[in-house]
Order: sequence, then C-alpha cells, then structure tokens
Amino acid sequence: MKPDLGSGKMKKTPLMLAALLILAPLGSLASDFESLLPGANEIQIEHDGLSRRLIVTTPKTFNREATYPILLCFHGAGGKADGQSKRWSPQADKRGLIVISAESIRPLAKWNFKQDFHNVNYDDVGFVSSVVEMLIEQKIADSKSIYATGHSSGGLFCYRLAKETNLFAAVSPMSCGMAKDAHEPDENTKPISILQVIGDKDKSFLGSTDARITMYSAEERIEIWRTFNQCDPDPVVKKKGEEIAWYTYTNPDGIEVVYCKVKDQEHHIRMDLRDSADAIAIDFLLRHKRI
Repeated sequence: MKPDLGSGKMKKTPLMLAALLILAPLGSLASDFESLLPGANEIQIEHDGLSRRLIVTTPKTFNREATYPILLCFHGAGGKADGQSKRWSPQADKRGLIVISAESIRPLAKWNFKQDFHNVNYDDVGFVSSVVEMLIEQKIADSKSIYATGHSSGGLFCYRLAKETNLFAAVSPMSCGMAKDAHEPDENTKPISILQVIGDKDKSFLGSTDARITMYSAEERIEIWRTFNQCDPDPVVKKKGEEIAWYTYTNPDGIEVVYCKVKDQEHHIRMDLRDSADAIAIDFLLRHKRI
C-alpha cells in the first residue's frame, strides 16, 4: 500500500512527500520500491505470508531514472533495522549508493543463518533474494554492484548468502563466527569476495565447540574461502595505527578474501575503531563487481 498523502487540494512538493513517507505509520508505508524518495524511506515487503520491514536510505540526489549500488545490512540477534541503518546510512550520500537495512521476524529477532538452528525456519534467504530481484526488475539496482554486511547473527547470515546465492559482488561479515557444516562453499557456490572484520577478543575469534553450533576460528574461515576462491597464499598486509591490520589474499581474477583484525576488541568494537573498520569495508565492497 502506498503512503496516504491526504485528501487536501494543496499540491505536495517532493520535500513534503519525502517527509510524509518517513513519518507515515507502518500501516501506510510503501509495499515496493516504486515510491522511493531521496533520504530515508520505510517499506513493508510481503514474503512467505509475512510482512518484512526495510529502512531504505537513498542519496539526496536520488534519481528514479538511474541505477545504484546497493548495500544490504543485517542486524545482530535481538536488534532491529534501525541500528544498522544509523550505522551505514551516511554512506548513501558519501558513496552514491542505496543502503537497505533489513529487519528479521519479531519476536525471534535473529536471522536464519543455519537451517533448523532456530525454532522456526523463516525464509530469510528467499526474502533477501526477492528484495534484490525486485530492485533489479524495477531498474533501481546495478545488478553487478550489490553488497551485504552484518553484525553477529547478521554476519553469520552473510556467510549463508555468500554460499547459497549468486546475488552479491562481495560481502563483509562482522563480529561473527562461521558455522561448520553450514557455511562452507560447495559445488554450487560461485566465487565471491569476502572481508571479515573481527576483534581478537571476540567470543567467536577462536571458534567454538558449542553443542548446538560449532564455529570455525577466524583464521580457519579465511583459509576456507581463500582456498575456495583460489587466492594466493601470501597476503598483502596493511595497518591503520597499532590496532587494525588487514590481510588481503587475491586471485588472478581480482577476487579477494580479507581478514581484518582489530586488536584487543571484543564482540562490540570500540566506536572509533569500528568506524575505521567500516571505512575499510565499504572501500573493499565497492571496488568489486559481480562476475
């Protein structure tokens, strides 16, 4: 349903329309991307019998006749779309892209990063695939420039998307593990560039042997994707100060696997260091195109 802009006779300017869309109650939000306006938009997408919430931030110069790179963002367990939107939406104007922060089904508030892990198997992969297909069909997205990032549960979900879909040019899982017997690339997985950001004191840095889910360590997961993507075994190493170092493994086709380690940081990285790592991640994502 498109926003109810009122029944008055006064002509609505684009600025007024944008304000009305942003402030509209959930029941009157857009149900697709045809009504996107410059700035922040809320959209409800119906998928698999459920209404799914998106916060979509377009550049101030948004032009409905143009196509844009897309950054999809996924919150951690218990989170909402608002947090990742606040974190990444400034990139819309800075980098000329569209930032879409997706929200998982409430009250579970966790992404279905592994089949049969949660009590309910919501079709999150199908939901994200539908969103991407809609953006391409409506000539909003540059189909070769679609990216994903996520924190914790959302980062684990990025690994699943990298394995099971061929939608993304690159992904950047953050502050998360990688599930054994779930996220390893297989014969159906396409080469994809991946940048992992993680603090060396994070609970998943060394992996885990939890009875419900076993995780690879940070170095193991990088080695798995480096090998799959046939990247050189010797990385290019760069540093930012004493606290951030990233190791880039590249193959002849330009596919990269990057291990970005943040010193002495736990699951929630200190804000200034997180912002620095985010800058590294967005540069990484945007230099890749889907093969």
